[in-house]
Amino acid sequence: MRTLSSLAFGLILFVSGTAWAQRSDRNVDMPGVRSLNWFGYVGGDDIRAACQPGGRNRVRLVYNALWEEQVRAYEVFLQPDGTAGLQTDVLADQGNVSNILAESAADVLSPWRMKRGQRLLDAAETRRLIDLLQASAAFGPPRDGLRLPDNDFWWTVASCRNGIWGFQAYHYPTDGFANVKFAEQLFAWDNVKVPVNRPRKLEPAEFRRGLDSHSARRGRGDRWILVVGKDGLRPR
Repeated sequence: MRTLSSLAFGLILFVSGTAWAQRSDRNVDMPGVRSLNWFGYVGGDDIRAACQPGGRNRVRLVYNALWEEQVRAYEVFLQPDGTAGLQTDVLADQGNVSNILAESAADVLSPWRMKRGQRLLDAAETRRLIDLLQASAAFGPPRDGLRLPDNDFWWTVASCRNGIWGFQAYHYPTDGFANVKFAEQLFAWDNVKVPVNRPRKLEPAEFRRGLDSHSARRGRGDRWILVVGKDGLRPR
């Protein structure tokens, strides 16, 4: 599968005329503003607000592999010809972004910025991805009340297809996580040179809160939990 040039992929990303400055991933790329916009990004607030008949069909998948260790986000831009643009963004070892100042120099912040990869999925690959998403019940509805701690492994999926909003979440190691059928395929297409942080057995999140070495140095002010509602994340 070929990797697109920046120019070619840009044509796919901006087919609807959306400017780079308006894209939601710009609001979470820079560490100084990530803490302000991250929860809305995971919840797909921008996708939901723009979801209407005749609008852009897209899917955003977020794999939280322990917030302080790694997060991978996959943006799927579905095209009318059956193909799709796939953008991968990876955060690794970013720690507590609330302690990073927006006015810090760019060279200081660069280790905490998203590492990005881009691909074009042909029609067959796009159909395969949609089939895997449907087999995973990725378009919803989610389990109301599901809790997603920052220091656990989980997926969220925010989508808009044919004007219909959808949301789903899967928490490891609960039964729902076993329903994820799309992960290995996304990881296979992922061309960011950062190894995937795969799920591993851990003590319950509440037992690990504030007890690891990183948290002991910073305290517990950076800890967070997302709670899933009937059709998306509940407001924080």
